[in-house]
Amino acid sequence: MLLSKGEKEVMIKSMATAVPTFVMSCYRLPKTITSKLTSAVAKFWWSTNGQTGGIHWIAWERLCCSKQLGGLGFKSVDDFNTSVLAKQLWRLIDYSDTLFAMVFKIRYYRNSDPMDPIRSYSPSYGWRSIVSARSLVNKGLITRVGSGTSISIWSDPWVPVQFPRPALSNGPFKDPTLKLPHLIDRQTNSWRKDLLTQHFDHVDVALIEAIPLSSFSKNDYLGWHFTITGNYTVKSGYETERLDVQGPFRALSSGSATTPLLARVW
Repeated sequence: MLLSKGEKEVMIKSMATAVPTFVMSCYRLPKTITSKLTSAVAKFWWSTNGQTGGIHWIAWERLCCSKQLGGLGFKSVDDFNTSVLAKQLWRLIDYSDTLFAMVFKIRYYRNSDPMDPIRSYSPSYGWRSIVSARSLVNKGLITRVGSGTSISIWSDPWVPVQFPRPALSNGPFKDPTLKLPHLIDRQTNSWRKDLLTQHFDHVDVALIEAIPLSSFSKNDYLGWHFTITGNYTVKSGYETERLDVQGPFRALSSGSATTPLLARVW
């Protein structure tokens, strides 16, 4: 039975729900398996009679881009695998009092936290799979300012840029004794611009001033930069993981009159 491209698109996207997401959320699938899955879907898409592979006119990475960038929004199996594993890593960070987190803590990071790259003796494949998503979580992990007492100005990611990072000094010298509470005037509950200008790069001064301060004392806490709620979601994690891949395509279509055409070409 021959299918139209529209029918194939619907079927391919429905096939994504048939991928063993439970297994992918616990383990890193080997490249040999993800390559075979991708190859099967690509052959199905380009086939004209359902039996032959057909000619692959466009790279699969391009088809996995959003429609606004000329793709079809198909899921990249490897990136989706990373995004669901990052969900498990986020649970270890955000729900540290659960049995799931306590078991891993006792076994792998007893005196640390799950984001520290500590080498473990004979780690399970499940643990190695979860920590393989550290690079993704690090892209959006941000320390939200509460009291500021637990934040290290020069090493913690608390400045809200595209990918959160530590503050930048306005010169080669970084004052190691500087603490974040020193930068806050608690009487007016505002940032001390004189100190910000003295210690930080002018770009960071504006960014830090835009960080809201609570009127009552509360602890600093970790959040996910790419959602309004500050909680990690698989959707936002997948989109974040795809930023590096879609960057060149986004640069090509940015400001181009053909962007609306790309969005409708399929």
